[in-house]
Amino acid sequence: MYHNKSAEKPEKTFIRSTTKILNLLKKPVRNCNLEIQEENITIKKDDDNAVIVKESLSNIATDTNKIIFNVVIGKRSNRKHKKWDDDGTLEVTGKCAVLKDTEGSTIHKTTVNPDALVEGFRMCINNKEIEIIDKVTFESVANNSVQQSISEPPTKKLKTSNANTYVPLRSLHKDLKLNCHPLIMPSINTLKEWTNSDTSEKEKEVSVDACLVNVLRPHQRHGIVFLYECIMGLKIPNYFGAILADEMGLGKTLQCIAIIWTLLKKGPYGHPTIKTVLIVTPSSLCNNWNKEFKHWLGFHRISPYVVDIKNKPKDFKKQIRNSVMIISYDILIRCQEQIEQTIFDLIVCDEGHRLKNNNIKAAKILNGMNCKRRILLTGTPIQNDLQEFFALIDFVNPGILGSNSEFKSYYENPIVASQCPNATHDVVSLGIERANELHNKTKCFVLRRTQETINKYLPSKHELIIFCRLSNEQENLYSRITDLWFENSVQSNGSIPHLTIITALKKICNHPELFYNDNNDLLHNDLKRSNKTSGIKNITQHAYCGKISIVQTLMRNLKKTNEKLVLVSYYTKALDLLENVCNTEGLQFLRLDGSTTSSTRSKIVEQFNSKTDNHKVFLLSAKAGGVGLNLPGASRLILFDSDWNPASDSQAMARIWRDGQKKDVYVLRLLTTGTIEEKIFQRQISKAGLSESVVDSNCMASLKLSMSELKDLFTLTTNTNCLTHDLMKCSCHGYEKVEETSDDLQQEHDREYQFLLKDETRKSNLTINQLLKWNHYQQPIPDEIIHEIMLSEVSDNISFIFKNSILNKTS
Repeated sequence: MYHNKSAEKPEKTFIRSTTKILNLLKKPVRNCNLEIQEENITIKKDDDNAVIVKESLSNIATDTNKIIFNVVIGKRSNRKHKKWDDDGTLEVTGKCAVLKDTEGSTIHKTTVNPDALVEGFRMCINNKEIEIIDKVTFESVANNSVQQSISEPPTKKLKTSNANTYVPLRSLHKDLKLNCHPLIMPSINTLKEWTNSDTSEKEKEVSVDACLVNVLRPHQRHGIVFLYECIMGLKIPNYFGAILADEMGLGKTLQCIAIIWTLLKKGPYGHPTIKTVLIVTPSSLCNNWNKEFKHWLGFHRISPYVVDIKNKPKDFKKQIRNSVMIISYDILIRCQEQIEQTIFDLIVCDEGHRLKNNNIKAAKILNGMNCKRRILLTGTPIQNDLQEFFALIDFVNPGILGSNSEFKSYYENPIVASQCPNATHDVVSLGIERANELHNKTKCFVLRRTQETINKYLPSKHELIIFCRLSNEQENLYSRITDLWFENSVQSNGSIPHLTIITALKKICNHPELFYNDNNDLLHNDLKRSNKTSGIKNITQHAYCGKISIVQTLMRNLKKTNEKLVLVSYYTKALDLLENVCNTEGLQFLRLDGSTTSSTRSKIVEQFNSKTDNHKVFLLSAKAGGVGLNLPGASRLILFDSDWNPASDSQAMARIWRDGQKKDVYVLRLLTTGTIEEKIFQRQISKAGLSESVVDSNCMASLKLSMSELKDLFTLTTNTNCLTHDLMKCSCHGYEKVEETSDDLQQEHDREYQFLLKDETRKSNLTINQLLKWNHYQQPIPDEIIHEIMLSEVSDNISFIFKNSILNKTS
């Protein structure tokens, strides 16, 4: 039986960007072709020209209910800092799980709770302990275009997009090239000390091609120069790595494409600097990278080699013009031997925070590759965990911080010691000194810019946090669940696991049917049966049900406009619920979740962003599409539920306020008043409260809370319009905007060691001090606000609103 190591503190070796606490009700993968490694396969095409694969049954299961996870395996122990010995897979069918090693040999079989199996989850199987790294993506991508050897590009400009394809705003400025200055890379000789005085005479100018320069914004020009200096070894002698950590929407992909194309064609001594490039990315973004190359350069200039069911890594060099390979982290692991047969001159790792754990196989493979030029892309700030910071820095510039033990003794231990509440003045001073020294040593090859960099190019954005009350049915069910937990918690034989209660309460906050339809044996069956209603298809029979009424009202009013809506949830069952609401309201919708293949994903996004498309709603899984997706076709977004990790919510809410957006944007986060949802939100914006393990990716397996913390988390507060506003001790009466806060208070709340941001700490994630500066509205909500967000019919159900607007200064 699986074992949740809740009695142990999780290892502090890495923090993942997306905390997967409540991954409830996962659906089986639908219509998803499997990725084949065997040669014994049959490929044919259906009527839609999509690839259909029939594979041998030797290594891959044909059962569509089977889910496979990549895991790391170690010996079962009570060590604080866990050491992993090997990689493996966990194959799950229903509640049956099979643990296998990298050779496919079965280690042990057991039973599991499928809902608990998320990234970072740890469990014991027999004498082994495992940690889930990620879910294996099974898909076969159809690439119908045949790569051919093409002659040098023609002189005339070719169109690379059609009328119905989303085109970033910057590409629409056709006259930019008339006033655009050339982008010339820094001179090698002026930045390096050369022993050969004649070298300077041989250096040639390296400039970015006009087809790219014409579409670059100032911050992107700076980013390209930064990358050039890093990977040419101009920043620090003998080190050639860089971390580009810009926030989402600033064009990290475009900056990488520009530097790749420039170095493939040019160099300071008249010949190309690099010949081959490896781009490693999550499987869901492989096609996006390919599409971006086509959009910015056109396949007449460069045709990347995307590794998939048809294109094997070993065939990369068969075409002489192949210079860029795009591969997913999953396939990288499976095709390690083939990858190692090719020598790459530059490695680019997208969503590079996946390499924070250098014990996973992908990190080991990439670290072992003989390639000194490395670029790591991440939109997730590296915050407090020094081990994960070391792992990323050591990947791009191996050895620059010494060995792991040297880093721990010189940097990590003094910095961590200075964080202790009882630390002496000398300890604190040493910690601050070492933190500053570490920042100064790494800042020259770590670049981060925030969303504020491009705000002036975008229309106005209005972000609202809307608190709505539970219905009577929800409130009654919520109280019964918490009462059940309180009763069991005082028994000597222990209580119902608090993670089970958290999951149940989250479902109730979304809709009671999500709880009723869940087969959770740990909760009393009579509790489920007592108020059992007719089922999920009859949700409209409920006169009012919390957040659903907000969504339903907005949908009805949306029909009268030409606007579109993106609905984001972390749970597929909640998306099923919202899908049913769309059908009830007669709205056409598109959906993207974990079962959507990469090839289908890009088509869905393009279709929704098209002005001629009639789909009004886009149902989006935050886990599958919360990162790297552009949806400027919509001007309104609702975050239906929240994650423990504020960075995940920020990523999800940034999908529509991006390049190409022409309308003012409204982003609504829905929270149920006084419930666990609001208390999770409070812990997102405040450093007080729960231990930091709450936002650790391992918290699903090792969330350790005191009884007082659990009681506070589970207590339903009904006698308030907004518990968050009460705890802020704000002096306003619901209609004021606090203009400033104490500098001392600001410094106290913002004190943390954020090496990428330093003085710009936590700007991307909302804090209490920032929330104090927002507009506050409580009942009765002003009519102009309610009309603006199209919710007049349910204004009585809204208890409180926080609102912040970023206005377009040019409008």
